[in-house]
Parts: sequence; C-alpha cells; structure tokens
Amino acid sequence: MKNNLKFLIQKIIAPKSKDENLARREYILNILLITIIFLVFVGAIIIFYHLFFSNFNNYENNSLSLIFILGILLFFTTLYFLSRRGYSKYASYIFLCVLFMITAYMGYKWGVDLPAEILFYVLIIVMSGILVGTRMAFVTTFFTSLFFIIIGHLQKAGTILANRSWIVEPWGYSDAVMTSIILFIIAIVSYLFNYELEKSFKRLKESEADLKIEKDLLEIRVKEKTQELREIQAKEIAGVHRFSEFGKLSSGLFHDLVNPLTTVMLNVNKMKLDGENQPNFNLIKSELEQVSRASERMREFINSVRKQISPEGKKEPFCLNQEIEDAISVLNYKTCKNQIYLLFSADEKLITTGDAIKFGQIVTNLISNAIDAYDNTNSTDKEIKIDLKKQGNFITLSVADKGKGIEDINIDKIFEPFFTTKTEGTNLGLGLALIKKIIEEDFLGNIKVVSKVGKGSAFIINFPLI
Repeated sequence: MKNNLKFLIQKIIAPKSKDENLARREYILNILLITIIFLVFVGAIIIFYHLFFSNFNNYENNSLSLIFILGILLFFTTLYFLSRRGYSKYASYIFLCVLFMITAYMGYKWGVDLPAEILFYVLIIVMSGILVGTRMAFVTTFFTSLFFIIIGHLQKAGTILANRSWIVEPWGYSDAVMTSIILFIIAIVSYLFNYELEKSFKRLKESEADLKIEKDLLEIRVKEKTQELREIQAKEIAGVHRFSEFGKLSSGLFHDLVNPLTTVMLNVNKMKLDGENQPNFNLIKSELEQVSRASERMREFINSVRKQISPEGKKEPFCLNQEIEDAISVLNYKTCKNQIYLLFSADEKLITTGDAIKFGQIVTNLISNAIDAYDNTNSTDKEIKIDLKKQGNFITLSVADKGKGIEDINIDKIFEPFFTTKTEGTNLGLGLALIKKIIEEDFLGNIKVVSKVGKGSAFIINFPLI
C-alpha cells in the first residue's frame, strides 16, 4: 500500500524534462499546482458549506466568492495538465502572468493597500525566482513597484476611485480562507526552495566526495603506472648501460686477447718447423703446454666478457673472490693504460648465494669509476685498493682510490639516475644508480661513500652472507 501510494505521488508530480534545471522547476511547479488545487478545493467546500448551511446570510457575497474560487480551481487544473504534457515552461509564464493580472485588478478595484493583494505580490515575486529564474524575480518586482506607484498616485489624486468598503466591513469567511491559502502557498514555496537548495548542496558534497575518491584512485593508478614504467625503463637502461660499459672496455679486451692469440700462432708455427726438423718430441710437448696456457688465458678473458654483456642470471652459490678477479681481468688493459696499480686483498674465499652476473656488474662499475677518478690529475701514486672481508654474518667490500674525490655538494646526488660529474657526453650517469638498486634489491645490502676532494674516495658495500 505504501509503495503504491509513493508510486502514485511520483506519477503525479515527477518531471518529464531531461534537462536538470528544467526538471527541477517542473517538479516544483507540479507540487505548487497540486497543492494550490487541493487548497482551493478545500476553500470551495468551506464556502459552499457556509453558502447553504448558514441560513443564507450574506448569500450574494458568498456565492460570488464560490464562483471566483471555482474559476481559480479550473485555471490551476488546466495549468497542471499543460505542465504534464511537457509545456511546464509555458505553464509557469501563464501562471505568473495571470496571477499578476488578477492581483493588479484587485489593487485597481479595492486599492493598492489591500492586504490580500500585497500577499499575492509577495507570492508572485518568490515564485518568479523559483519557477523561471532570478532575473524574472527582479523583472516582476520592477513591474509590481511601477504598478504600486502609478495606481497608488492615481487613486490618491481621485482619478481612479477604488472600492474601499472592505476597510469598514467585518472580516468574513471568504477573506480568512483566501488569506490562509495565500499564506500556505508562500510557506510551501519557501519550503520547496529550501528543500531543493539543500538537495543541491547534498549532491554537491556527494559529488565532491566521489571526485575525491576518483582523484585518490587516479593518483594511486598513476603512481602504480609510473612505478611500473620506471621499473621497465630501469631494466632497459641497465641493458643499455651494460653494453655502453662493454663498449668502453672493448679496446682493452681486444688488446689483451691479441697477445695470447699471437703466442698461440707463433708456437703453432714453431711446432710445425720443429716437427719437421727434430725427432725429439719433448720440445714440442713444452710448446704445446704454452699453447694450452695461452688458450686458457683467452678462455678466462672470454668468460669475463660474457658475464659483462650477459642478461641477468639466476640465484645460485658463487665465489665473490672469483667474480672480483674476473672484473679485474676485464679492466686490466684500462688500468695498465692509465698506469694504475690495482691491489686486491681478501682474508679468505667467500661463497654466497645470489646473481653472480649482477655482483660482477657492481665490482666492474666501482673499479671503472675508481680508474676514472684519476682522469685530469697529476697524481703519481695511482692506486686502487679492493678489500673483501667477512664480519660476522655480513660481507664488506670496499673500493678505494686516491683520485680527485667528490665535492660535498655532489655527495647526496651521485646515486641519482643521470647525474654525473664526468665530462658531458662521456657518461650516462646511470652506473651508481644501478649499483645502488642491485645492492638494495638483489643483495639486501647498502652502499655508502666517503670522499674528500683531492684525497680520493672509498665506496663501501655491506650485505648479508647468505
């Protein structure tokens, strides 16, 4: 029953317009018209009762009031059906214009100071602002004021003679009903205005809350996507960086490979000659051993290079000492070319579990940076110390040089991507950033630097022994 009643009410007053503003005005107009029709209908019943059940006292006035009330009832009913057919805007204009003309006639007929007329004007101005717009409320106020000034002046001058008998006549039932209806309509209009205003504020708050939620979700998505892109970019840059470093080392590697290869070729040629001229095979055997050692040396170089340019490996046990020695072999030509003495010391052979290739990248980058630290310096004591120690369950690796050092202003920036203190165009500024990322994420360790300008730098790595 309750749902059926609610459905019936919605069916009667629900707006049909698709536009939000027009729908809101149509909704208010329908409520006003239904309310006015109901109140006028009640007023007509009251007047009808007094007309036929009051011994016909003041019959003429009550009958005229009844006819007037019935006319008003018919008028508002017509406007309601016009609104329900989709012409709510025109119904609003007709409603306000007719109401204004009726009120103007009341002022012309009975005087501009008629209380009912003044209440009607208040009602018209309020409804103009709600049903049409704020501008219409000012237009209505302007014409109302103009009417008051002109008609009031003419009535005072005696040009228009108003029927002012209502001043001395006693207050009748029709007057009470009419005034009550006007007051109820003003109250309903005020309520609807405040109600719609509160709904608008509520929708605004809900929209703000939804917008904030969407904004927070969007920020989270952007952060996630940015982080994902950064990780992808870091992997791609890491690959580019490895090939870049390999390109820098390639000339030295080929130089180191050429010497053993030359030894192999010379000994092979000598073996041919000795084999032809000497029956003694011992000499040939010695030369073959030289060939074997040279070939082994070449194999070591090739393995070291392969580690530098290989993709990421898997986590497995590996010897830290061996990886450091391989990195030293790769950089041998670079250290010799720059006349740098490289000293590696370790208390014992240390085995850990992890990605050997990534550890090799760490050592190679740190030693390469230490070599570069002597660029444009006049130092004669060019030395790089590599110390590997075990302290409890932790490994400490330090790479120290006596180069030009790092300025204090740059200490906090050296691990940032694309930051470099080297000559522009000679370095990407990614080496230390990648090292820090590998140490923290793959080896669960940390890296710090101690440096003094003109005295050198020391990079110290600590990570758990697994």
